[in-house]
Amino acid sequence: MRRRQPADKVKFWLRRPVAIFGAGISGRAAESLIDGLGGTSVVYDEFNADFPDFSEKAATRHELIVVSPGFCREHPWMKRGRLHGCEIIGELDLASLLWKGKVVAVTGTNGKSTLVEFIAHSLRYAGFEARAVGNIGIPFAQSLTKWNRAEAWAVVEVSSFQAETMRYFRADTVLWSNFSEDHLDRHGSMRSYFEAKANLLSVGRPRLSLLGKDVAPCFRRFGYALPPEAQVLSGPVLNGPEGSIFNLLPQRENFQLVAALFRFWGFDPGILLDTVTSFEQSPHRLRRVSRIKGVEFWNDSKATNFSAAEAALKHFDRKVIWLGGGKAKGGRIGSFVRRISPCVKKAFLTGDTAEQLGGALDETGVSWERFDSLEGSVRAAFVQAAADDIVLLSPGFASQKPFKSFSERGRFFERVLSDLEFNLQLTPQTNN
Repeated sequence: MRRRQPADKVKFWLRRPVAIFGAGISGRAAESLIDGLGGTSVVYDEFNADFPDFSEKAATRHELIVVSPGFCREHPWMKRGRLHGCEIIGELDLASLLWKGKVVAVTGTNGKSTLVEFIAHSLRYAGFEARAVGNIGIPFAQSLTKWNRAEAWAVVEVSSFQAETMRYFRADTVLWSNFSEDHLDRHGSMRSYFEAKANLLSVGRPRLSLLGKDVAPCFRRFGYALPPEAQVLSGPVLNGPEGSIFNLLPQRENFQLVAALFRFWGFDPGILLDTVTSFEQSPHRLRRVSRIKGVEFWNDSKATNFSAAEAALKHFDRKVIWLGGGKAKGGRIGSFVRRISPCVKKAFLTGDTAEQLGGALDETGVSWERFDSLEGSVRAAFVQAAADDIVLLSPGFASQKPFKSFSERGRFFERVLSDLEFNLQLTPQTNN
């Protein structure tokens, strides 16, 4: 078992109330954990008037700040906390200091949620106690009250937002699946985005770091040496088991990564072939959700960046009707559109990026329409689609109002389809 920072460090911090930045799920989990340890906390949330402001006076009251991933390092509250000598850590750091079991940390630009869920599922199939936590939507801190035992495994999804502020997080194994353009609105450049993720390896001090094929060249590109414990996935990308999600990009390489991981651990990779049949992928990741009058509808609302949407579009053997657009996260939209245009029959666009996408599509000769709502784009796509057409929701951008998340966007998409199908059933059929 790896060496850990002593839990006594947490007890030292709890001498004074702990400041928690953000009243979301990670902040609330940290609050509950601190309460269970006998400490007190104060939650600060800049978007909710029910919570106090982190003022200069407030900063003097705290020894420790637990920060939610949404707070960048240059946020005024972060600067204020550092100025007053506060220790600033993330919820994953806090949980790691107290966790007794093993940790598998997973990061990457695309497909990491499915990867985390599959690793945890496969470990359970092999007879271990394992849970998927972290950026997947289940706080690591929440797990400490339920199954904090030496024989347990925590498979932790780590985003770049979480990795960049890490100080105390430890992992037995780190898996970095892939790396491509994303979150440039937060990190500013590909170098900064890379360095945020690479911080997981340097802080985590794993015994094994397993890197996907397109990750290793980035170390050379940005002037870093590969970590001594790093192993790079090699060999051709093979299809996963027939009929499984691991036949889709980027999941084909992810399946190979998990197989390599099992070999490094000394487990039988053949277990994975058995677990695929019982593995249920989370919703809103590339899958067919409806077929209405011969038109297929696919939900890939999880595709919030260019490479994810590009992979989804290239999955099909014919051009598709693309539902795209949303909130920009940085990156070169023109280059993205030139890459995907051969896959697009027509685009139905929404969100802040619709006009810019449309202008780029004009240059490629692909027709497009803009809509004020996702519902409007779905209904129009159905009206204009021909039998055997594919309508794909794979936005390539973050969700925005009225949606709070990609999952809310995906659920709404499927609800529109259900209403559409129901209304068609009620429509009287005429005989010609």
